Amino acid sequence: MFSGRDLEVLQTLVLPDRWQAEAIHALYDRRDVVLDAPTGAGKTYVFERFIEQHNFARRAIFTVPTRALANDKFAEWRARDWRVGIVTGDLTIDPAAPVVVATLEAVQARLLSATRATATCDLLAIDEYQWLADPARGNHYEGVLGHLDPRVQLLLLSGSVANPADVAAWLTRLGRDVAVVQTRDRPVPLEEIDIDDCIHGLPRSVEGYWAKRLAGALREGLGPVLVFAPHRRDAERLARQFARELPLADPLPLTPAQEQAASPALAKLLRQRLAYHHSGLSYLQRAGLIEPLAKAGQLRAVVATLGLSAGINFSLRAVMVTAGSYLVDHLERAIAPHEFLQMIGRAGRRGLDETGYELVSARTPRLRQAAPQRLKRASPLPWPFLLRPLRVGDHAHLVAATAAARCFTADLLPLGDEATAPLIAATGPLPCNHLTDTGRARLVRRRRHAFAACLTCPHRTACLALSPSPTLWWQLQRVGVLDRALRLTARGAIASAFLGPEGLALAAALEDRRYPLDHLLYDGANLFAGDRFSGTNPRRLGRLAALGGKTYQRFDFEGWLVEGVPPGYGYGAAEVVQSLVEGTSKAGALAAASEMAGRGDIDRLMTEWRSWLRQIAGAPHLDDVPERDLPLAERWDNFRALCRVTLGDRREETLPELPALTTEQRRPVTHRFTRPRR
Repeated sequence: MFSGRDLEVLQTLVLPDRWQAEAIHALYDRRDVVLDAPTGAGKTYVFERFIEQHNFARRAIFTVPTRALANDKFAEWRARDWRVGIVTGDLTIDPAAPVVVATLEAVQARLLSATRATATCDLLAIDEYQWLADPARGNHYEGVLGHLDPRVQLLLLSGSVANPADVAAWLTRLGRDVAVVQTRDRPVPLEEIDIDDCIHGLPRSVEGYWAKRLAGALREGLGPVLVFAPHRRDAERLARQFARELPLADPLPLTPAQEQAASPALAKLLRQRLAYHHSGLSYLQRAGLIEPLAKAGQLRAVVATLGLSAGINFSLRAVMVTAGSYLVDHLERAIAPHEFLQMIGRAGRRGLDETGYELVSARTPRLRQAAPQRLKRASPLPWPFLLRPLRVGDHAHLVAATAAARCFTADLLPLGDEATAPLIAATGPLPCNHLTDTGRARLVRRRRHAFAACLTCPHRTACLALSPSPTLWWQLQRVGVLDRALRLTARGAIASAFLGPEGLALAAALEDRRYPLDHLLYDGANLFAGDRFSGTNPRRLGRLAALGGKTYQRFDFEGWLVEGVPPGYGYGAAEVVQSLVEGTSKAGALAAASEMAGRGDIDRLMTEWRSWLRQIAGAPHLDDVPERDLPLAERWDNFRALCRVTLGDRREETLPELPALTTEQRRPVTHRFTRPRR
């Protein structure tokens, strides 16, 4: 008889296939590979087999989109006796290992700053590379891929991209030799079942709309079921409702260690063989309880949030989606076809199920609505990557020739001086001294405080023909990253040291000499908080937000600033971080007292804050700044030193020890719906 461990191994068993062999052979030929295969088909096997066949002589970095997935892959490969390291925002273990699993942002500096003699890897694998189109993080992926040493081999993996050939064409333009390998074969076929037909004849105790449909699925032998709910509260509410209404013949016993890791409410659900799964849970609760129990087949249903679908690292026999939309920043957003494809991709466990099931209702999306995403670049340009080679005072034209060509688009992206630069080269300086097309177009259209020289300028007609739409050079001038002569400023040098908009906020704060650095140290936590810690207060409250609004004149810079403030900013996080660092509060107590933030949110906040400190501590000194910027350079150095002192010698060298599953928790379980024993 199979044990629970045997079943878990079967779920991860992937046999070689023709398309896998094709991808491995392309890697052997020193080609980059863009691999397109459905969820669960065995994309990661290509990486594993290639590394093992080289006896780990090829140094490799395997990046995943979330820390949770990185932790899971790290644990999996360690269990196979690989020497593997991990680098995420909060964790660095054995970064010199032949295989390192990481988040892309955590290793981007190592990837782009290394010379061939000090290269950190020979192969970079990017799992779920469809993040290239993400509005918030897409420019991070685009920047790394566009500026990576072409001698570092690439392996891009995804199961939800409709145009992998376009990605390959972009990489080819960058001088790479790329092979596209595709398969549509899914190891566990998907079948759609109308679950509304399965709810008749249930006990009267089952009253809820979704409780009836889950009960019907379990009665028909379609469990265990992964249920997707719009929000955290919906996920927790549904899980509690299922526990109240669905009879259970065989409760799940928990060990003392598991009881301690779980909250009382979660432990009660787990004993009922149910769970909810969202980002508010701690690492111990997700990776130590819910995920291993789900993989071992012990839970009859797990209710997860829609937004976490890409971060789930387990599959169940059936998937049921309870809504067609969810909230993002307080706005209702319909589930995109590729997001739905990710969700139903979790139906069917390889080696255990012959078929995976999507359970549909009159209220939910149908199987035909799932479709891969046609990738196109996200709107925010990866300008920090473009400007990093520059020193303060260097002209942006030094990078203009190659900047736009490195972006993921078939069309040449305008930087904003395409009409103006040739004109100045031919006729000399213009009367307005503007160097950007947008600047000229807006100046000539100005009604209040009109520029008098525009009325008699010989270029007036040409200026009126230019579009006043924002362009990159103009926007960077507008926020002070470039000066009027399109030269990099000290503010720009600080801002371009970061992947996201936090550098703009930090530069503005450092320019204000009245802003105490020890206050700024904690206020930086607000940059990553969103609306989780603000309570009833406005999100854009606090000194850092007020200063950003004033410095950038409430300017909107897509992907970077909203009314002068980074989009992820949220008031209230600074107090949480300071109380934890100073030991006046504990994370569990803060989570219990919060209506919006769970333990996982607090853990993630601390991770983002410490990662920010590490970026600052490792950032370069400002060289050769003009005299007027010397105070800013001094405060920058002092703040870098303060960050190093705050970080101290603290190192997260191990993941928390996870409670082990018992023999009882590994035995096969039948989740078919039955009446309780009398």
